[in-house]
Amino acid sequence: MAVSARIQESIKRSSWIRKMFEEGKLRKEKYGEKNVFDFSLGNPDLEPPVSFKKVLRELIEDDTPGLHGYMPNAGFVQTRQAVAEYLNSYNNAKFGPDEIVMSVGAGGALNVILKTILNPGEEVIIPKPYFVEYNFYLDNHQGIPRLVPTKPDFSLDIDAIENAINEKTRAVLINSPNNPTGRIYSQEELQSLGDLLRHYSQKRGHTIYLISDEPYRNIV
Repeated sequence: MAVSARIQESIKRSSWIRKMFEEGKLRKEKYGEKNVFDFSLGNPDLEPPVSFKKVLRELIEDDTPGLHGYMPNAGFVQTRQAVAEYLNSYNNAKFGPDEIVMSVGAGGALNVILKTILNPGEEVIIPKPYFVEYNFYLDNHQGIPRLVPTKPDFSLDIDAIENAINEKTRAVLINSPNNPTGRIYSQEELQSLGDLLRHYSQKRGHTIYLISDEPYRNIV
């Protein structure tokens, strides 16, 4: 056996996602790019700005010794400071560089978060429908997805989330704008969810985290 049974099963479960992506490519070739709306993978077509490419070229040509060596685990301080300032500019928050960790994409960030907070067998509540890769991220760290329904308009069902909270609940994972529904959660919904998690964190004697996955934040 080349790989473990667990990995073989993961490959079987994930293959349909890739099949959807490949089917989308075939349909675009057949019917034309403008006639196919591809919702198979979240792959925004926003290209990097010219200034970003310019800096990359400058870095490649820079011969400063050690420039391309290992960096601090959390990322360069100046990079984290820039991210903190960006978040503060629209969140009315007060983040500093010590509260920022750089990661390889949103998937990498979610895996780091789950590895940090989960003990084997603990649960993460996820409103459905949801981005199916979350199942694999949780499986990576022996976490259990606890799926809850949303309302008919795909808004958060706070009562359903409350009913799903138990002694194994470690976090609630939301995605807004949502993939696949496109739903954007309102401030009222998020406030109610935050109040709920604060209440049960105090009641249970440990923090129930809110994880917000927002890769499409700037599209809408």
